[in-house]
Amino acid sequence: MRKIRLLLALLLVSSILIGQTKEFSKDYFLQKSKKQKTTAWILLGGGTAMAVGGFAKFDSSWESESASTTDIAGIIGTVGFLTGLASIPYFISAGKNKKTAMSITFNYKPICLSSDNLAATQSYPTMSLKIKL
Repeated sequence: MRKIRLLLALLLVSSILIGQTKEFSKDYFLQKSKKQKTTAWILLGGGTAMAVGGFAKFDSSWESESASTTDIAGIIGTVGFLTGLASIPYFISAGKNKKTAMSITFNYKPICLSSDNLAATQSYPTMSLKIKL
């Protein structure tokens, strides 16, 4: 019974450690920002085209008193408008990811090392993230 508990505990810890191996770099955030911006432009363009087409057809079919065409055109126009609105969070996320990528810097920081009677500094490569509050 004790071995089973130990095995389960090791499995839980190892799965958590494997999940934390993802390394975020400047390139990762820039690529993510680019994909989100592309998605936002596609949503905005497609939504605008659907809204304009749907509402134009809605206006022209309103006079002819074709109820089914008017309903479908109104639904297409509304869905297009909502799709255009759905692009806004993608633009916001793309901007935030780009700012995060620009705040990551790579440089060398000196670290003080002390031995018997001597104090020495040695530079190590570091990655820093600036967080503005």
